[in-house]
Amino acid sequence: MTLSSSFCPYVGLQPYTEEERDFFFGRERDQRVIASNLFAASITILYGASGVGKSSVLMAGVVPMLRTKARTAVVVFRDWQRPDFLPTLKGACLTSVALATGKTVKITTDISLDELLFRLGEEFGVTILILLDQFEEFFLYHPESESATLFDSEFARAVNRDDIDANFLLALREDGLSRLDRFQARIPNLMGNMLRLRHLDSVSAEEAIRKPLAAYNDLLEKTAVTVTIEDDLVSTIIDQVRSGSVSLSPSEGAGQPQDVDSDSRIETPFLQLVLQRLWNEESENAPHALRLATLQKLGGAQEIVRTHLDAVMARLEPLQQSVCAGFFDRLVTPSGTKVACRLDDLSKWAGELADQVLPVVNILSESRILRTIAASTSHPGTPPSYEIFHDVLAPAVLDWRRRFVEQQTLEEIRSEELKKREQEKAEQQLEHELETTRVKSKLMRIITIAALCVMTLLVGLTFYAFQQQTEASLSRDAAVKSQKLAKYRLHRIKQSVALIKAALSDDPFKNLNKLSATTPELFNNNIKFKVTYKKLGYKTSDGRDLFSFKIFPDDGTIPGGIRTISTITYRMAHPTFKVQLITTGPEDNFTSSYKGWGTIKVIAIIEYTNTEEAPTIAIFDMENVLVPE
Repeated sequence: MTLSSSFCPYVGLQPYTEEERDFFFGRERDQRVIASNLFAASITILYGASGVGKSSVLMAGVVPMLRTKARTAVVVFRDWQRPDFLPTLKGACLTSVALATGKTVKITTDISLDELLFRLGEEFGVTILILLDQFEEFFLYHPESESATLFDSEFARAVNRDDIDANFLLALREDGLSRLDRFQARIPNLMGNMLRLRHLDSVSAEEAIRKPLAAYNDLLEKTAVTVTIEDDLVSTIIDQVRSGSVSLSPSEGAGQPQDVDSDSRIETPFLQLVLQRLWNEESENAPHALRLATLQKLGGAQEIVRTHLDAVMARLEPLQQSVCAGFFDRLVTPSGTKVACRLDDLSKWAGELADQVLPVVNILSESRILRTIAASTSHPGTPPSYEIFHDVLAPAVLDWRRRFVEQQTLEEIRSEELKKREQEKAEQQLEHELETTRVKSKLMRIITIAALCVMTLLVGLTFYAFQQQTEASLSRDAAVKSQKLAKYRLHRIKQSVALIKAALSDDPFKNLNKLSATTPELFNNNIKFKVTYKKLGYKTSDGRDLFSFKIFPDDGTIPGGIRTISTITYRMAHPTFKVQLITTGPEDNFTSSYKGWGTIKVIAIIEYTNTEEAPTIAIFDMENVLVPE
């Protein structure tokens, strides 16, 4: 194996592959046990927590070991996102037999899986070992229905038939075990041979650190300087990546059960991520050593892991970050499971930013935040799909989106407040200019009158006196009218400021109650609102049903008709978005939509098309007006 200048013996968040088997250590006993069970039983269930390293131990440990066995064909399959996964799985079986025997296989895939395996064994005399990795995704993409019944029955017959020389291994997350009940009736001994893959312990973790480095040094040219690692660094990394010490987000990801011996288990993805970051950091300085001082300079394992996703997202432009916020929550289920989505669907969810989706997913794929899933060859022209690169990234992705949305909301509120202040300043400036104009106008009138008086002096003092009296009367009326208008505008501005501040405060209902006692004209109790809801069919991580809500005014309750209103801004505080301001207009019939659970009180800020009319507020409880859609 030739090493490139950029080669790193640690893989980061990605699983080890068969090509990287020379650098995979710490799971020797596990891979022997898994291989032995695979040969001995028709079906083996391998399960473990998310991120424990199931795919790595299979691809870099078990598969290379199995390929050394004579007359053995090894199939690894994990493309459950494909609608044609069953024909693809059959095709993988044909390819593996051809590779193991060196012969041409002419059997077609238009027969059942069990019959296909029977014919392959009979014709070529091989044992076929089929490893179905990430099997929890099969249940996600193919729920129990008519479309999945074909695989269910063919798979069960292939396991149960005694005349087939083929064994299966199902590798899945621990929280997916209960989903296997779907096959229990068809495969009676389904749960008879189960293996649990636990996290690395401290001894195995040290092997996973030191032995890849030794393998790397063995492949260097004799004249090259080997890379060393400080003993204190090894022990420090192991201490810092113990379970519970590090996380990609402030909260644990859903669907990740905890072991009772969590103090001794090592989080493998985080171990690899820290080692990869240290290697890249040291490579820039070329000191030929991995040092504890470098880990400390980077802030330790917790800081390296915590900032992994944030560092990638920070390299995106603000517009590209908005694109990510538009579809990140579509890539993770409420229970924390990653979901593959097609490129055209991501573009639809991006709306006006659809042309930015492809460049963004390309960047995220290169940074190993997303993984590209090629379209099926049986459906040419179908766009590719994308999913989160690793399960452990799922909570971090949702946490980043939550923080981004909150920051955007705060910026919008600040922007609105700035606009309000600028509007107040502009109105004050306008009022000052009007007053200056009135003074100048009065002065000009006096000058003009004086000139006319001189010119008309010969006409008579009586006419002059009468003219002066008329002008003075008109000036007094104009001044009184202008003063009243200025007072009314100032009063309206003060009302608006008090109204908005009360609605945006931390305790809006308390502040609005005080405001209603002093200025009841700010509240409009005549306008009523309606709320409809529709169940979405899935739940939150703590078991609550999620709904789609729509909020809109009752047209018949609006004095003067719907055309008298220019905008309605809804102020909501609910578990989904914490604090949310949604401004609606006539183009969407003043309707606000969101997804969440439970009912809340809503504040509606109503602004009118007549700019001289002050905004008013209506307050209502969703529970009192809630009806199904």
